[in-house]
Amino acid sequence: MTSRILKLFFIVCLLPFVWHTVHASTSYDYLARCASVTIAESSREEVSAPFILTDDYVEVSQDYREEPVITHENTSKRWAVVNTSSCFLRLRPDYESSNETQCLMGTVLEVIESDRYWRKVNAPFYKNCWTNDLVLAYMTEEQKDEYEKSPKWICVVEHSHLYASPDYRSERVGDFEMCNIIRRNESEDAANAGKMAHQCKASESIEGAECGVDRSGWVEAITASGQMVWIPSSDVRRLEDWKASCVATQQTLVQAARRFVGTPYMWGGNTVNYFDCSGFVGFVYKLCGVELPRNAREQIDCGTEIPYDLDKLRPGDLIFYGRKATSSRPRSVTHVAMYIGEGCIIHSSQLVRISSIVPGTPDYYEKEVVGVRRIVGM
Repeated sequence: MTSRILKLFFIVCLLPFVWHTVHASTSYDYLARCASVTIAESSREEVSAPFILTDDYVEVSQDYREEPVITHENTSKRWAVVNTSSCFLRLRPDYESSNETQCLMGTVLEVIESDRYWRKVNAPFYKNCWTNDLVLAYMTEEQKDEYEKSPKWICVVEHSHLYASPDYRSERVGDFEMCNIIRRNESEDAANAGKMAHQCKASESIEGAECGVDRSGWVEAITASGQMVWIPSSDVRRLEDWKASCVATQQTLVQAARRFVGTPYMWGGNTVNYFDCSGFVGFVYKLCGVELPRNAREQIDCGTEIPYDLDKLRPGDLIFYGRKATSSRPRSVTHVAMYIGEGCIIHSSQLVRISSIVPGTPDYYEKEVVGVRRIVGM
């Protein structure tokens, strides 16, 4: 009798442990399926961080979402514009495929193939990659030409939002991040945006907001899909004015780079949220008005070749790392950093950080240099 009681007591005590083990295993398996990242090419820049649960893993799982109906309209339009703050371009039409790069809102893509809810696209500086159908606004050739000629706003702060009305209490339509581009609304209503707005109906008023909203401090814009939205005017500039004000000097490049210290590394990242090494230096130069190719192996062909000599380096010079060419193998470029003066570089490796290139100093970055290029001040 005593032994039976002991066995029953042991089983009762064991049940919670078994349930927890099974439940945890199921949860971890699901996360692993959602978050696994396949690194397809070892020739890309160095990978210094583990995988990251990114937005498109969380929002849409390939195993659990229904495939949307692909309309004739979508498949017949050859062009598309990125309609979210950013989107990933992947090597294959698969959420577990590696992120090759990111495209920002307003980027025009050429759609060349469809596979379920995936679209194969050509982007500036990147060809034959896949992105999700949901992040795109499709256009005909004529619509694309009209879009490219239209006046636009550019986001000049790291993080902002698109709002349904000129009021911070209104619905947020979407994220709006640095270097995102969106069409300006040049209508008569937008020209009078600083004046008192129309008297709103009770059914349309925002809870807590007054009728006759003052639109000063806001600008109106139109998303690529045609939705009217509002943005705080302090967060944007007219694109043509912003381009005219961009100047690439040693000082502006260093200032632009330092503001991102601490930003996490992510393979394929080139937004203010995550950077890989070439995405980081490319973004810094973009802020100063210079467009660079996307990858380090292409960036090394830009500008003028400079000898790797501490006495001759200038802030803004790009230093490339990897393996030098031999008689049996070509040169390999695996990493890029930007020189900021006083024997230091800034680069994205685990996160955006400052390292020394002076032997024997703290934070010395000891990798083989395969080239140095001067982009500005040649």
